[in-house]
Amino acid sequence: MPLVTANEIWSREGLDNSVLVDWGNIISSRPDFVAAAGNVIYLFAPVGSEYMLIGATDTGARVLSLAVGLAAAPPQYIATGLEDRVAVFGIREGVLARLFETEPEQGALFVDLAVADIDGDGRQEVIAASEGKQALYIYSLAEETTNGIRLELLAIRLLPGPAQRVTVLDRGEGNLPVIAAAYKNNSNSGIITLIFTERGFAEGPAEPNLPAPVTSLAAGELREPAGEELAWGGGDGSVRIVEISDQFVNALTSDNLGSAVPALTAGMIAGENRDTLIAGTPGGFLFGFAAPVANNSPDWAVRTGRPVNDIALSSEGLLGLGTSDGAVQVWLLAPAGRTIHIVRPGETLYGLALQYRTTETAIAELNRITDAGIIFPGQILIIP
Repeated sequence: MPLVTANEIWSREGLDNSVLVDWGNIISSRPDFVAAAGNVIYLFAPVGSEYMLIGATDTGARVLSLAVGLAAAPPQYIATGLEDRVAVFGIREGVLARLFETEPEQGALFVDLAVADIDGDGRQEVIAASEGKQALYIYSLAEETTNGIRLELLAIRLLPGPAQRVTVLDRGEGNLPVIAAAYKNNSNSGIITLIFTERGFAEGPAEPNLPAPVTSLAAGELREPAGEELAWGGGDGSVRIVEISDQFVNALTSDNLGSAVPALTAGMIAGENRDTLIAGTPGGFLFGFAAPVANNSPDWAVRTGRPVNDIALSSEGLLGLGTSDGAVQVWLLAPAGRTIHIVRPGETLYGLALQYRTTETAIAELNRITDAGIIFPGQILIIP
């Protein structure tokens, strides 16, 4: 099996419990790394190729789910799903602090969150999956000031069973996104798809009887033609890719990857211009399926050395990983054979282009550098 170039560039241990992870621009121009373990949220900012702890705060309750967003431009916010509410955190006067929390919903158990603009108004909503209430709660951004933000409850959609996971599929310009929610159905799961309109929820194709319980959900441009597909990881150790149009069509089932697939994400890894579906397993492996995904077997595999609980890709193409034994890692995954360069003080894109006999534009495009070609000491670049 061909391997990508895989380098663990940073790690930290000693976080209690299983770790959830995500990325966003909370305090930095480059993506910040966010982790949640037990009751505590941790915010790490990039410093060169390392990550420095900026702040940690106790939420007062176990964090069941984590998502970063709510703002199209920095600063973004950290949304957490707790046992009876959704709480939002951000930077206030230089300190990581709680900015807002929703009204309590006793026994809700918000086990998963997604942040996306689901109604096309240009602002992102929070979609919170409630296991206890067997429902999706939709919260909209009602107010954003220098002192914080306020969410208001926009809608509640009951599900056929206890919620498990939720994600949002982008259907392209001119189309409203599709919400995909997995729910428990006896010993297995079902998935329902919804489109949120000004008249309420419009139901899309659904599958009430999946062949395994859903343990993870993700969306990405994984097949042809263009448009996002749904991927779900199962308690049977396989990943399925589903095409959703007028019907719910299982397009591909992967080989068995282990005992289960608790972690799944899709996006562009460093140096790629197409999505890669990445699955993480309790056995400590990452498996990658490069789009367009056509084979049951993964294109590459990487051993992390720790049991994988959650994964997320940054806009720079770095993979953040949370383990089930209290650690976080950041990995650089790049196509095999690519040259990796760590920026030294004083270096510029112009100088690197001369050194490697390429162009500034080529380096910038490959590494998704958009801020006037600015690079930073310690930044990791893929050289074309």
